[in-house]
Amino acid sequence: MIPSLRREDLRIIGFNLSKILFIVSIVMLIPIIVAVIYGEFEIIPHFLIGSSISVILGSITHHYWETDKEMELKHALCFAALTWIVSMLVTAIPLWTTGSTNSYLDANFDTMSGFTTSGLTLVPDIDHLSYSINFYRHFLQFFGGIGIIVISLTVLSRSELSSVLTFKGEARDIGIKPNIVRTARVILGIAIAFMVIGSVLFTAAGIIEGANLRTAIFDGVNYSMAAYSTGGFAPHSQNMLFYHSTLYEVIALIIFLIGSFNFSFHYSILSGRRREIFKNIEIKTFFTILLLSTLVISGLLLFSGVYSTPDVLFRKAFFQAASAQTTTGFGTLYPVQISTIWPSTVVFMMAMLMMIGASANSTAGGIKAIRIGVMVKSFVREIKKALSPRSATVETTYHHVEDTPLTETVAKGAMLIAFSYVLLFIVGTTITMLHGYGMSDSMFETASAVGNTGLSSGITSPAMPDTLKVTYIFLMWAGRLEIMAVLVLIGFTILGIRRGFRK
Repeated sequence: MIPSLRREDLRIIGFNLSKILFIVSIVMLIPIIVAVIYGEFEIIPHFLIGSSISVILGSITHHYWETDKEMELKHALCFAALTWIVSMLVTAIPLWTTGSTNSYLDANFDTMSGFTTSGLTLVPDIDHLSYSINFYRHFLQFFGGIGIIVISLTVLSRSELSSVLTFKGEARDIGIKPNIVRTARVILGIAIAFMVIGSVLFTAAGIIEGANLRTAIFDGVNYSMAAYSTGGFAPHSQNMLFYHSTLYEVIALIIFLIGSFNFSFHYSILSGRRREIFKNIEIKTFFTILLLSTLVISGLLLFSGVYSTPDVLFRKAFFQAASAQTTTGFGTLYPVQISTIWPSTVVFMMAMLMMIGASANSTAGGIKAIRIGVMVKSFVREIKKALSPRSATVETTYHHVEDTPLTETVAKGAMLIAFSYVLLFIVGTTITMLHGYGMSDSMFETASAVGNTGLSSGITSPAMPDTLKVTYIFLMWAGRLEIMAVLVLIGFTILGIRRGFRK
């Protein structure tokens, strides 16, 4: 029987959330630097208001819920789930008060999309946003991709147990090093290094394509943050089409592929273990799916006569497929082209790629390639068992940084997560269709939300019904947390309502 909850459980969760509020208040001050550089002094008060509200809420929570008790697993999972909600609510304030979105709900949609590195947006006029607000959107994606993980591992740690549990609660359960603080530093160091490299490359490409230095630098930094965090936000409404540049697309492809890889894989390669590229089940599964799906999508587009030249065909097919599977959301097509020109079979395949996703313990969303690889190996193992003598023992291992036995627990866990994503996908698609949208578009948009991708068939817009906006906010949130933390939070809430909280 599940034990009753205590008021101390609320204090533990609330006290740690207060620290997130303090940190988020600092995040809202960073864009002020951009506002000063570009002379947008009228925007500064909006960031100060949002930051002040976050500090006030954090101070109240910190004062009334202060505790020295450590987090258990249930606290860590609830904390991880609530972190996204709390962060969404307060960081939406500057977007809303500056009039960058049509409503506070729309602002919440965009900040949830940012923190979950989804990339779907309800900003009605991206091309005329202030520089500081535009930077703010992209910075939220970069922060959401790696910042909250690092914060959970360092700031919140009173013991390594608390940090590990929080790390698992945020659905990233493979550490790089035994020491938690060193792990956080490695993750942060890798992310910043690639973000800087990406900024330089994008800036150079922008200058080559004819942009002035000021625009090239601003776009370069923002595209780099969005690419490495596999986020998909862009400083222009045309997304990657703004530059119509093969060079820009190649750089984006390289950066978001790197961002979609497991942090443990990064560390292995940087440590000199190059053979990991060819042995890692996650990498092999990811590229096998990507290459096969690109070939199939290219073939379907070729026979449907959508594109006339092979180079354009492969470029469109490969970039879109890679953007979908890495859950980045950068597009070299307009949403209307996906919904009206591409065959429905291709649209369905793209939806499946967004659901599959890239690597665990990365900035990418989706079911994750490692779980697909584990399920395939488990399936093959069962066939071997059926063909082997009853007395034979069939053992299977998979390589992910190191050789690991494929146990029933691992296989069932992978299947459970995959089933949860499929269930969310079915529910989200059904709700979208009930709002009057077609099945193909509904499946595509739902997969984009659940997989934290950001590609759109045109459904996501400021004019979409509020109930659908709330639905997609939930799908982005649940998809990012890989379901389990959401279910624990729901169970925690129901248990608290039914039984109350004992002293």
